[in-house]
Amino acid sequence: MSEDNNKKPRYTFEELSEKYLEKKAKNEKNIIKDIGKDYSMVISFIVSLMLLISLGLFLGYKLDQKLKTTPLFILIFTFLGIAVSYRNLFKEANRKK
Repeated sequence: MSEDNNKKPRYTFEELSEKYLEKKAKNEKNIIKDIGKDYSMVISFIVSLMLLISLGLFLGYKLDQKLKTTPLFILIFTFLGIAVSYRNLFKEANRKK
């Protein structure tokens, strides 16, 4: 009698196929979520880049007008905005890992 219990399979074919299909469906949902997160990160980077460059241009322009230095602060603040945007992108990418 104990030999019969050892030879009996743990799961039926239907149970195994159902588990496999459930696992596959979960993986597909995770892939869609990952794509959504990646898309969100790219959009966030683009918005951040545009906003920080615009802010850098504005502040640089105002400082240049006040101190009478033509392109100096515009360039400094623009490059600073670009650097901060890329820093935020790398921080977000490392957090995702």
